[in-house]
Amino acid sequence: MYSDKTNEEKVKIENRIKLYIMHCMIDRATKKMRGITASIIDQDLTIEIFFDSDLTEEEEEEMECAHTEVVSDLYQEFVGMYLNLTVIPISTSLYDKKGNLGWFYLRREY
Repeated sequence: MYSDKTNEEKVKIENRIKLYIMHCMIDRATKKMRGITASIIDQDLTIEIFFDSDLTEEEEEEMECAHTEVVSDLYQEFVGMYLNLTVIPISTSLYDKKGNLGWFYLRREY
């Protein structure tokens, strides 16, 4: 489990998380996507993806498939692994929504 790891091992796991998230988003990212962040709290990993408008059923299913890929690669490291798909209008800033693992993707907005 993550909390039992040394700091060096935790950094390696965090790097794997970043790699897996970015890899699973290939050919799944949409124009609606504003940002991707993640947090580790205790033994749980939460990935949060922000969008500027509601997702279609197909888009939501693609995000769930991406999450399943991440879970399959990291299931031994965490007790809980969660996905939050959050819609925040473009008029609202995302900067304060960053998880404790930082931003994996943050769309440039004008």
